[in-house]
Amino acid sequence: MRGSLTVEASLVLPVFLFAMILLSYLAVLVKSQDEIQWALTRVAREASAEYGVSGNKVLVNRLYCQKKLNDYLGTGGNAVSLAGSEIVKKNDEIDLIATYRVKLPFRLLQIQTCRFRQRVHTRAFTGVERREGDRTADQTIVYITETGRVYHRRRDCTYLQLSISQMKYEDIPDLRNEGGGKYKPCERCTKKRQISSQTAVWITNYGERYHISRSCSGIRRSIKKTELSKVGKRTPCSKCGT
Repeated sequence: MRGSLTVEASLVLPVFLFAMILLSYLAVLVKSQDEIQWALTRVAREASAEYGVSGNKVLVNRLYCQKKLNDYLGTGGNAVSLAGSEIVKKNDEIDLIATYRVKLPFRLLQIQTCRFRQRVHTRAFTGVERREGDRTADQTIVYITETGRVYHRRRDCTYLQLSISQMKYEDIPDLRNEGGGKYKPCERCTKKRQISSQTAVWITNYGERYHISRSCSGIRRSIKKTELSKVGKRTPCSKCGT
């Protein structure tokens, strides 16, 4: 049909141009939001650092942050307002809230402008808090047992992992622990006890004592975490203490 392409183009072209203009406007709007967020974040970081240096709440206030924001955005007036912000009000926190309006290129349901709100929340720098990773040598965390004579740097050290075996008393003289030492009677559970050759006793792989009571405190090991400076006369474990 003659002229059909002209009619179709006249119908489709305005829609296409409108969509392209709308996409271009959205791209400009996203770019503007990124610039405002960048400026807002920079103002918050600088305010946090300057508060830590001066400790002056009067210096770091809303007007101070508003002026810096305007300088970064290049706006002479308060196109982007920080009216709802809180500067070092509670717990040394800086809460910057930027509000602004953007005029639409066309009227949408009687709406000519849209209101946007962006926010950055941070804490004012008030000093350095010591972390566990900043411990000195004397504050290094080690592990000890209630009756042990050494300290361990690793919680999973094999000397802390007891392997308990039941044996007959008559076999004890021929047994050796992992260190090659002989087993001696436990001063807690074998004291003043009659032991026959067939009496069942318990030993551990790295222990130096044999026990006739499975519930003896010498077997039930309680591992404690403490600082190196508090281990007393304990020596380092030969396996993990170096």
